[in-house]
Amino acid sequence: MRKWIGSGLLVTVLALLPARAPAQRRTAAEAGPRNELGVDLAFQYVSVGSNGGSGIQLAAPVDARVGFLSRGPNMFEVRASVDWDSNFGTVAFSPGVNVLHLLKRGSGTRGLMRAPYVTAGAGLNIFKFGSGASTETQFAIGGGVGKRLPYGSAVFRPEGYLAYAFSSGALPSSFSLGVRLGLSFWH
Repeated sequence: MRKWIGSGLLVTVLALLPARAPAQRRTAAEAGPRNELGVDLAFQYVSVGSNGGSGIQLAAPVDARVGFLSRGPNMFEVRASVDWDSNFGTVAFSPGVNVLHLLKRGSGTRGLMRAPYVTAGAGLNIFKFGSGASTETQFAIGGGVGKRLPYGSAVFRPEGYLAYAFSSGALPSSFSLGVRLGLSFWH
């Protein structure tokens, strides 16, 4: 009797193994990447309040971001940039967090490819004036609209945005309107 039960159990397990293996591979493939790592190049027009002037700025590819992909329409993204202004002798470090909301499902990984999105976020602008001078911090908010496009094994992300930095201490308020061109890799 034990031999019959053992043989029946062995046949059942062996019959189920081939059926489970493709299902496990399918589940692993659907899981896909969990993070989006990217760098951006930004062109922006900045208007500084309190007679601070205005002008066009180019931010070199030092704007880095890490996005946390999700199955839903919302994902979070941590950003950080470093800017150096030779006119004023300032260095600015700007960390922030954004939420991206898909407007419609796209194709590709998790339906993100070719899917338009809107984004909104908040961050800090931390300025260091000259060598040995003071440091000032201001709060900033922003929003934009963009899309992910295939670019070989990477993702090209064009994005238009608006940002407002509140006045703080010696720093006047500022308004920015710009375009961000990014390259992302999924991991």
